[in-house]
Amino acid sequence: MANEAENTNLKAQILQVAGRMFLEYGYSGTTFQKIADELNITKGSITYHFKNKFLIMEIFIDDFFNQLKAYIDSYPDEYRNIYWRYCIMYIYAYRRIMRTPRNIELFYHKDQQTQWQTHKINMVSHIYEQIEQDFHKSYDMADLQMKAYMDMGARSRLFSVYQENPVSMTLDQYCYYHIYLIGALCKLDEQTIQENIRSAFHFADTHEPETNSIFQ
Repeated sequence: MANEAENTNLKAQILQVAGRMFLEYGYSGTTFQKIADELNITKGSITYHFKNKFLIMEIFIDDFFNQLKAYIDSYPDEYRNIYWRYCIMYIYAYRRIMRTPRNIELFYHKDQQTQWQTHKINMVSHIYEQIEQDFHKSYDMADLQMKAYMDMGARSRLFSVYQENPVSMTLDQYCYYHIYLIGALCKLDEQTIQENIRSAFHFADTHEPETNSIFQ
């Protein structure tokens, strides 16, 4: 029991130090060696809990999205459906992530994105599954997985276009294109997609979440 408590405490300390270093040094500048030196431990003690930096960042990102979901769900009278909720989550997330160059580097670092393209396929597939279940659509898991691959590829390309030519679209248009794609891949009709997107932007414009996140 003592060893389990010590491991849990060390994992929390690693996350605390890593989170601060991500803010101070960025994704590239944060290394296991720096974390180990500050905590006076070996790098092996870190890799026991986290094989790479992505797995540390994944915890921060998942926590960020969970906070956004909890905030949206704290307004049950305004809830429409699962697609609507994800639209708002992505609007909030993109607005926060794109706010500063540091946030962009933390989320969109090339090594990070390479991991996302494979590691998060099941998670994205589950998003599509939730939405299609909510709208009583028929589906199979192979189909959902292929949609997840299409989604992840589109996200990467959308970001590249936005970075290479920022005047090509506003940030809200950036949000719109991604959440529209989700609705289309879920086989929602045009009216349903547009109504939910309009409502999602209205909610995001009139409700500002406070999150305890590295994305400030």
